[in-house]
Parts: sequence; C-alpha cells; structure tokens
Amino acid sequence: MSRPLTATVDLEAILSNYRYAKQLHPTCKAFAVVKSNAYGHGAVRVAQYLEGDADAFAVASIEEALELREAGIESPIMLLEGIFEPAEWELCAEQGFWTALENSMQLESLLTLGKPVEKVFVKLDSGMHRLGVNKETAAEYVQTLRDSGLVGEVLLMTHFACADDLADLTTMKQLAYFEQTRQLIGKVEASVANSAAIMKWSVPEGGWIRPGIMLYGISPFAEVSGVELGLKPAMTLTSKVISVRQVSTGDKVGYGLSYQAAADHQLLTVAVGYGDGYPRAADHGTPMLINGKPAELAGRVSMDMITAKRVTESSVPAAIGDEVVLWGNGVPVEKVAYWSGTIGYELVTRMTSRPHFVYQGEE
Repeated sequence: MSRPLTATVDLEAILSNYRYAKQLHPTCKAFAVVKSNAYGHGAVRVAQYLEGDADAFAVASIEEALELREAGIESPIMLLEGIFEPAEWELCAEQGFWTALENSMQLESLLTLGKPVEKVFVKLDSGMHRLGVNKETAAEYVQTLRDSGLVGEVLLMTHFACADDLADLTTMKQLAYFEQTRQLIGKVEASVANSAAIMKWSVPEGGWIRPGIMLYGISPFAEVSGVELGLKPAMTLTSKVISVRQVSTGDKVGYGLSYQAAADHQLLTVAVGYGDGYPRAADHGTPMLINGKPAELAGRVSMDMITAKRVTESSVPAAIGDEVVLWGNGVPVEKVAYWSGTIGYELVTRMTSRPHFVYQGEE
C-alpha cells in the first residue's frame, strides 16, 4: 500500500473562481495565472482544464511557458517577468508568447533581433520598486515599441504593493501614478489588478486582470478566508493515522521534546511532514480534522511525520487508518498558514512531488 498522503485538486472549483473574477470586472479579459506550478496545484493539468475558457495564461518564466506548450496548450501565454536573455525573443516569436518588458536590455535586444511579438506589456514602477520603469521612461518605451513595427499591441502594466490592506492608501497613490502615465502615453490598455485588487479595488475598465491566488480558492487577505469571500478552495490535503499510542500527563513528544502533554491522551502519528510541504513552523495547536472531528498538532513537525491529538477525547479511540484532513475540506489553508506564521500562498506553492495528486473534474 502506498503512503496515504493525497492532494485532491478540484479543477471545477478553479474554473469557477476564474469565472467569478471575470464577473467582478466584466469589461476586462483575464489571465489565469499558473506560475509556480499553478501555485502548487499542477500547471499542466490546470491549464488543460481551463483552456477554452481562459483568455490567456500567465507564468513567471519562459521555462514554465514551454512546459505548457509541450503539453499541448495553444492559448496565449504571458511571461510576467519578461525575458532573461536576448535569445528568448526568438522563442517568444516562435511560440506566440506575450511578455512584460521593464528594462533597457529587454527593449534593446528586441529591437536588435527584430523578432515580432504579438503583445508586450511595458511594466511601470508605480511605487513597489521591484520591477518597472518610471512614467517618463514608460511613455518612451511604449512609443519606441509602437514605432518599431515589431509589436502587435503595446500595453501598460503595474503591480500593487499593498492591495491586500484596504486601510492602506498606497494602492490609491499607485493608481493615480498609473493614470498620470496613461495621460502621457495616450490611449493604451491597462493591466493592474492582482487577486486582491480584483476583489476589493476599483481598477481601470478594459484591459487585463491577473487572478492568481484567488483561482485556487485562497484569500489574498489576512483576516478572511477564501470561502468567506465566495471562492471555492481547490486543494484538500489528506493523510491517515499510521500509529497510535497513549501518553500520560507530563510526557514530552517529538524532536526537541517541545510538546508536553497537559493530560493523559491518545497521540496519533500522521504521514505528512515538511518533506511534503507541510510547514515545519506550524505551532502546537495547528488545526486539522481526524475522522471529521477537530484535532490539532501536538509536537514539532518532522520531515515525514507529525503527531497530533484530538481536541476532545472520545470514548471511541482513534485507530490506524483514520482519515486526517490537513487543509482544504473543513480546514481553511489560511488558518493553517496563520498557525505557521506564513500565508496560504506559501503553503500550496511549497508542495513537493511526494503527495499523490488526484484531479477531480476531468473526464
């Protein structure tokens, strides 16, 4: 029998979340962002399911884009970080990739090589100071690309630093700077909205939105879950109890003996660990379900195993083979992330190849 750790991915939930993003901004087209292996959900399987519905896909690098093409994906694919070396322009031309452009190397190499590209998104640094150029340079880049005759359409994009914090005025300042840049350029389509902005901010009509984490039913906001936002969580991570023992009051458990039993209780060993992507930083009390009943982490996370206890002791003892929901169905991944001092994004993108992946919704 194989190790019982399973990540079940609901492809219909991902499609539903994509359609919901488009409903929120009906004048916009939408990238389905499948970078980082579709946030740990499996980029090829997700893209295959969404093709025909998604207006285009977005990835971080040309390697991720080529993986989709090799799997038969024919839709447009956007390179969110642009090209990393000049020779990639030839692949963009051959494979029909769209790309961001944010520095002189990218611009000059495109002009030198003379390879035609269907769409280029000039990246504006509107305040995050990670990628992009200022508004005067962005206007110059747009005009240069238009005059080159190499680009079918030039668009303007930016990325928000604080869209997940509705009390922070930074997003408003970034939007104002973006609109000032558009006034310098004249008519140009926009792409500004990540998941947080799609759900809670007013953004330019038309152009492109970029739903990422929301596609997978996970909230971009710290204080609310995806379910509470009307999203459908796509991944349920489950395992089983593989060993059962009784510990007494005062007994210590696991590496470092960091957990100490406050009362007599069953201690349940579960097949999952940081070698699978379960967070080592998860604290005692991190929630889970065992046979549908509330349970919690009791002891430090190991590479291959965790130990847990049920929140309320039962007259019916737990047993080897009992199902454990680690996150997903009944256990929001956002809550597990909170107990681990991180965010839901990290938990799903750090998944390794060890869990068995099952896809629901495929024919």
